[in-house]
Amino acid sequence: MPDRSIKDPCVKVCKFDAAGLCRGCFRTRAEVRGWKRLPDDDRRAILARVRPLMDAAAGKGGGKRRRKLDKKIAKLEKKLEALRAERGALG
Repeated sequence: MPDRSIKDPCVKVCKFDAAGLCRGCFRTRAEVRGWKRLPDDDRRAILARVRPLMDAAAGKGGGKRRRKLDKKIAKLEKKLEALRAERGALG
């Protein structure tokens, strides 16, 4: 049974550079596709390789995932403000 504590490093960016590495999690296409079928030792080895890269990317302005989340949050805050105004208008 696979170790459930080994989390998928995907950050939902899924864009690949010329070298074939995901710009979000720094895994190869094959590693992304086969993640669920990989043995635990292989997953740990991949995580050991990509975590420092992900941490470094996050430190440089937050990375793409952070910007994507900021956009989503801003959109939701705007919608929440409109809903509160509508609710206030109802009395």
